[in-house]
Amino acid sequence: MKILEPLQIGDITIRNRVVMAPMISNLANPQGYPSEEHIAYLSRRASTAGLIITEYCYVNRTDSRGSPNQLGLYDDELLPKFSRLTDAVHSRSSKIFVQLVHVGRKTRSGLIWGRTPIAPSPIPILDQVREMTEEDIKRVIKDFGDAAERAEKANFDGIEIHGAHGYLVAQFLSPATNKRNDRYSDGTVFLLELLEEVRRRTSLPVGLRISVTEFDDNGLTPDRVSKILEKVSHKLDYIHLSAGRDGPLGASMPFYWKRPAFLEFAKQVRKPSVPLFLVGSVITLREAEAVLEVADAVVLGRQLLADPDWLIKGLRGEPVRPCIRCNQWCRGFSTREVRCDVNPELGWELLPLRPGSGRVTVVGGGLMGLEASRVLALRGFKVTLLEKGVKLGGQLNWIMDPWKREFLSLLEYYERELTRLGVEIQLGVEGKREDGLWMVPDESQPSYEDHRGKRILIDSNLYAYQDYAFSWAQHNEVFITERSLHGLDRTRRYLLEKAYSERGIKVVKERVEVDVVYDKYVRNQPTIGQAVSRGYWAAMEFRG
Repeated sequence: MKILEPLQIGDITIRNRVVMAPMISNLANPQGYPSEEHIAYLSRRASTAGLIITEYCYVNRTDSRGSPNQLGLYDDELLPKFSRLTDAVHSRSSKIFVQLVHVGRKTRSGLIWGRTPIAPSPIPILDQVREMTEEDIKRVIKDFGDAAERAEKANFDGIEIHGAHGYLVAQFLSPATNKRNDRYSDGTVFLLELLEEVRRRTSLPVGLRISVTEFDDNGLTPDRVSKILEKVSHKLDYIHLSAGRDGPLGASMPFYWKRPAFLEFAKQVRKPSVPLFLVGSVITLREAEAVLEVADAVVLGRQLLADPDWLIKGLRGEPVRPCIRCNQWCRGFSTREVRCDVNPELGWELLPLRPGSGRVTVVGGGLMGLEASRVLALRGFKVTLLEKGVKLGGQLNWIMDPWKREFLSLLEYYERELTRLGVEIQLGVEGKREDGLWMVPDESQPSYEDHRGKRILIDSNLYAYQDYAFSWAQHNEVFITERSLHGLDRTRRYLLEKAYSERGIKVVKERVEVDVVYDKYVRNQPTIGQAVSRGYWAAMEFRG
């Protein structure tokens, strides 16, 4: 299999063709260095990835930061902790590159210590923006060089310049965000000067992440990206293709988008002379091999959050915990750290799995009971799982969304994994609280009600109603208010609204006159992640 072949990047040999994507985690320390939790989280993914690329790392403490608890290589005093990170990854036989960034206009004044965001052109996105002077440009280029020097001192194996997703380098490269009239109107001038500075200051391999499309004809397109790469590839050791600018469409495509997400766009780019990396909703080994027909390395993001042992398990034919692309806890980082709905261990890698022994009965075969059974079996208990229904999965079986296969893959994982772990499953058996570990939810999503020939209004944030809308639309006129979708990841919401439109479901600003109204709002509704997490912690704390 090509995925197992080593890959040469500059003078660095990577043991396989799997790369962990740079993903915001907020697990770093507020000062910008990796915390112990961050180090454990990244190094855990080295069981699969031959190369790990850190999340974006800001290059100065002036105006380059984009999120709280973001990595930063702006001062030498941070190097000991960064060295601890690289040591941890190297000890697991993987390589680690640091991704350097200046976010430009894609930040808020409060995140850059009260200053005004800067950009090639004064086009606001979050706060007011100041157009960069040539002095600003020279300063930022030097900051990249300083950060590159620190990366080499911290024993990183390479550097990736973040030129995707609408950050500063991309702002120079994209005609949608660069309206300058000087020599930097050609964004490759800025990029080449930056690359020359980084090359001058370090001997490490250097790569570039760039959006193959910004989903905007006025922005970056495969043809424009091809022309950019022709000008700059001689200064690079690899190219990393992603997609998106400011949204809603971007790198993390939810389940309404086909996968692999950006493969067709990548095929339109003229193949550069250096190795090509490609990211985009890759879940299975088959999809990875399809990517490797076009690119030299496959970049995995959310799937490695869901299961850090993806490659090992896949090669052995063992159950792999799938990313269901729900875009719930892995997205949105203004106030919290990264988590994963299907992998409650994410972010808690430092917690030990205490051994246990003896027999335990788990009551309830929904996601909570399935996860509890899995963890108890891993701890060493002999587990019997009781489910009163005729099949496992609980409320997961209620899903009517046309894309429910993404969710049902999680149920298939549990069924295979519990069989592998020797869990005894008894269907059609109704247990009691006193029988063992009670994993029956106290609350649930509302059940489906059938309607024919009605006008139905959904004015509720409950996920069940968003799902049932697809079924109701077959025999009814369905409306859903905009506020019902408030709080969804913006990419998921955009594609959900598109799917609604294709089925005649109307998204409305205000309530309309209808026959049936669903208008319940809750603060913390039952979710897949909530059920899995509760099962995990119940099993971790179980003492027999």
